[in-house]
Amino acid sequence: MKIAMICVSILSLGLIAAMPVSEPLRDRIIADAQAMPPASLDFNRTTTMMKISPVGTTKVTTTENWNGKAWTLMSVNGKLPTAHEKHDAEKLAAADPVPGYHSLAALLSASSYSAKDDQGRTVLRIPVLPPGSVRADGGDISSHLKAEVTLSARGGQPWAEQVRVTARETFKLNALITVNTFEQVSDYKLDANGKPRLTSQSADSLGSMFGFSGGEKRETTYAYH
Repeated sequence: MKIAMICVSILSLGLIAAMPVSEPLRDRIIADAQAMPPASLDFNRTTTMMKISPVGTTKVTTTENWNGKAWTLMSVNGKLPTAHEKHDAEKLAAADPVPGYHSLAALLSASSYSAKDDQGRTVLRIPVLPPGSVRADGGDISSHLKAEVTLSARGGQPWAEQVRVTARETFKLNALITVNTFEQVSDYKLDANGKPRLTSQSADSLGSMFGFSGGEKRETTYAYH
């Protein structure tokens, strides 16, 4: 069973007192995100993916490079990829949004209200993800997902520290697969120059196909050049 996942995360514990979104705060973060387009990025992405199905469990670790223009598969389980593996991986990667802080521009534009968590941090809530935010198995599943974005600040600079995306309901990934649970958490940190960078992601999903249960887990780290 194939359940693909994408990139974004947050803490949703202890949220209190929903309130209108602070537009100046949100707009500043959106402007920062827009100033970091995919073309300005150069990073390696290392992903460990584990698929669980009735026939067993498979685990694959890949490292890819995004150079601002295109993806290149660099290794599969620590070995150089075959030409076939490179072609398939680069084709799949090209069909999905490039992960990064820039993706928060559209995401935060859809936030409707905010709250404070038990640490006093502002949490923006997006009840439905904007179209095109998340693609899986060749289709756009954004309308089935919601998100919470936890904000932090350092030296007067606010940024999105974590984004958590979850399913709004059980949904069909395609004609065969039903997704029962979906969660993706993305963590962002300030680099040496004070720019927010996507540093890690985790994603988990559980579903069923032909009455059999299965799922997928992903752990991804990012290293910038």
